[in-house]
This record gives sequence, structure tokens and C-alpha cells, in this order.
Amino acid sequence: DELWHDQKSAFDHEICAGLNRVYFHTFTCSPAEQGIPGQEYFAGTHVNPRVTWWSKSAPFIDYMHRVQMLAQEGTFVADVLYYYGDHVPNVYPFKHSDMPGAMFGFDYDVTDENILMKSDVENGDIVVPGGRKYKVLVLPDHRILSLPVLEKLETLVKEGASVLGPKPQKAVSLAGGEKGVAEFKQLADLLWGAATGTTGQNKYGKGLVSWGISAREYLLSRNQPVDFVVEGNDSKTDFDYIHYVVGNTHVYFVSNQTAERQTVNARFRVSGLQPELWDALTGEIRDAGAFTQKEEKTLVPLALEPYASIFVVFHKVIDRNEQGVKACNDPDYEALQTLDGAWTVNFDPKWGGPTSVVFPELIDWTTHSDKGIKYYSGTAVYNKKFTANFEKNPANRYFLQLENVKDVGIASVRINGKDKGVVWTKPFRVDITDGLKEGENDLVVEVTNSWFNRVAGDEISVGPAKYTQTNVVLGNDFRGNAVSEITLEPSGLLGPVTVRVAVERK
Repeated sequence: DELWHDQKSAFDHEICAGLNRVYFHTFTCSPAEQGIPGQEYFAGTHVNPRVTWWSKSAPFIDYMHRVQMLAQEGTFVADVLYYYGDHVPNVYPFKHSDMPGAMFGFDYDVTDENILMKSDVENGDIVVPGGRKYKVLVLPDHRILSLPVLEKLETLVKEGASVLGPKPQKAVSLAGGEKGVAEFKQLADLLWGAATGTTGQNKYGKGLVSWGISAREYLLSRNQPVDFVVEGNDSKTDFDYIHYVVGNTHVYFVSNQTAERQTVNARFRVSGLQPELWDALTGEIRDAGAFTQKEEKTLVPLALEPYASIFVVFHKVIDRNEQGVKACNDPDYEALQTLDGAWTVNFDPKWGGPTSVVFPELIDWTTHSDKGIKYYSGTAVYNKKFTANFEKNPANRYFLQLENVKDVGIASVRINGKDKGVVWTKPFRVDITDGLKEGENDLVVEVTNSWFNRVAGDEISVGPAKYTQTNVVLGNDFRGNAVSEITLEPSGLLGPVTVRVAVERK
């Protein structure tokens, strides 16, 4: 699994579903005395000190820390409260199952009977004990409720709440006997009226009961503006978001859930506040120079790399008529030079690789004829000297882009002795402005893959030595049945490696 493609996209997706703390499963179950990679679970991605890339894992873990910190500080913002019923068994599925039909652009929370019975109404909003407010309460469509819940609904609607869902047909239990059955029917008729159509509304007290439409359709019909939208893209899967408030600050986490770079206009239900862009990858915070305020909403242009994410934070008060002065918030990265040709690559002989070998061009290690490279696991050091074929402008920012790094997708870069740190997300781009010279440059890229290929080689005995010790058997499927072949994981720096310059987008 590649960190940027699999772990980051899944982590970001779950953050948008409300996750705010990650634990590494079985982290403590691989002590050093059990060898390398040691005792591991048969599934998932192993994250512990026994993995090959542990020494380079800090930026990946720092990213999760930054995201989780803001998620833990914030109070979740949603317009819809979904009551998932009181029958048994009853487990709410994943967020994108969207049982209330709120997505995309509105978000929803889920509650059980305990919280629902303690909820109240304030200016037409449903308010739960923690203080969160919702515009509409959505009921499950199985048409079965408990009598206490139906009684609570009568109280909430009478006080001004909006409830959306089909008319309940019977109680979840026999509690109350015949008297309870009669009371249940009476309350249902009061709230839903006598209408039998597939869609409809019934006013009761200060509130309203509706049925036959989704929560999104209902909110739009009540002129409730969407909380977040990507202009020109109605997909529920291309982008994801979650909205928190921290005091008077609005914090939106926006995730590109595609493998392509996306340049979009994102619109937020906030105005009168300066949009800021907080990058959890680097910790960088900057004001958005490009934004447009209109009709109590703020439009912010964003450029998101494959599976990238950004916090859009609204904190500093500005005039509601103030507009951004730039066209875009993110540059394009124009290729100046492709580093073609040979690379000298040093493998660690401790793990079966050759000390030094020349690659005439960048290749996948598993395609090499040398079994010490084909089945290698660990870190390989790529060395290349190149002369910049362009004049360096002191006003420009220059970047090295590795583009494709396999199989974990993690690498570190040094140029002319300057450590530029670890990259682990597409397109594996790092700022080399202060290290790049106009003359000859010495570039070092360290690439680390997982234990998979070395374990595979040991398992099929490709050499006289065995390097690994583990309970994992790659020659079996997850049910323990033998497989005909172990397909190796493509590994190494595949490029193309380019030097790029940041160019302001028009």
C-alpha cells in the first residue's frame, strides 16, 4: 500500500466522517526479539518500529497529528440530525451511506434514543444536550418507532421543530398494551395528519412534519444555503469535507479524493472573515489572496494535488464587501529540466543488495535481473550529478519533483549537501531553491520500499540466505489457501524526475 494513495486518502475520508484520533492496530505486538518484520497482523498496513520506513515516518505522523489536533478542538457543524431508530440489531453504517439524504453540501449527525429524549427546540432548531443545533430531524424509513420517541416528537414539533420521515405504522414493542397502541396511532395522526400521499407536509403546533423527500431537498426548499460546494462538481465521491467551529473560528477540512490534481472553486457558508489556508503537510499558514464574497458566502480557488487536503480557516474579521486581490491561491509548477540518463544506486548488502550499481535509466527494482535488487527491501540511495540548463532567477522558487516513488511511496532528498527532508505524497515535490546551483549539482534521493519483496524472496528461497522472520505467509490468500504466484510490489524511484519553477496562475 502506498501512503499517499491508500493510507492518506482513507485517513482523510474518515476525518471527514468524524474521526479525530487514530490508533495503530497491533503496534505493540512486534517486539525486536521476534525479528524483522516480526509478528504482524495478516491484513492492513503495518506501522511500527519494525517497518522499513519507520525512520522516515515522522512527516506522515506529523500530518495526522496536525489534522487530529484541529478535529479534536472543534465542534462539528451539521444541518441534519438523523435518528437511526431503536430496533435491534442497529448499527449505523459509514457516512457515505447517507441515510438521511443530506449529501453533498450539507452534513449530518447521528443520534440514538438516549440523546433524542434529552433534546430541545430553540428558535426552530433541534438542540441536543451538548449544545449542537440542527435544522431538521430525520427519521429512519422502517416506519417503526417506540412510543416514548413518538411522544418526544410530538413535543418537539409542537415547539417548532422540523421533522422529516415517513409516518410510523407501529411501535417497536408491545409496551403499554392496547392503550399504548391507541396512543401511538393518535400521535402519528396528529403529527402526520390524514394525508396518504408519497410526499407531503403537515403543520403541527409551531413545527412542521414532512415526508417523501431527502434532507437535502427539504433544506433547499426552506432556502437553507449549502454549507460547502465545489462549483461545477456535484460528485459525492470526488471531494469530501467536514466543518468545525472553534470559538468564533470556522474550520473546514477539504479533501481531494481523486488521483488527479484538481483546480476548483470551493464555496463556503461564511462571510465577513478572511479565508486562510492551513497546510497540514507542512504546518504552513497563509492568507488566501484570492477569494470572493457574495450573498453571505465566500468562494475560494483551490489547487489540490492527488489525494491532497487543506484546512480553509475563517478567523480574522474583514468587511463583508472586501474581495481578494489575486486570481489564484496556488501556483502551477512548470517543468524546466528532466533529469534523464544514468543514476548510481547504492543498496544495503546487509539486506542482500549490491553495494553499488548503475541504472542506465530509472526502473522498477522487481524487473532487474539481479535477485539482490529484484527482491530487495529497505532503502536504496540514488546519486546523480546534473548541470542546470537554465538561468536561475533569484525571484523564483524552484522544486524537484520525483513524480512516482514505489511501493510505500516515501523518499528523502538532499541537493548539494542540503537536506530537503522527506516526501511521501504525490507528486513528491520538494522546494530546492536554496540548494540549487547554476553549475553542477549533486543530487541524492533515498527511496524506501516495504518488507513485501524481501519476505517473498525468503519464502520462495531465491538465495542461500534468509533475511526476514515473520508469521506472515505471502504464498497464501487471506483464507490460508495457497496461491500460484507471489506478485512482487513495484519498487524504487520511477520518475520522471524534473526540476520545476513555480509560476503564478492567471
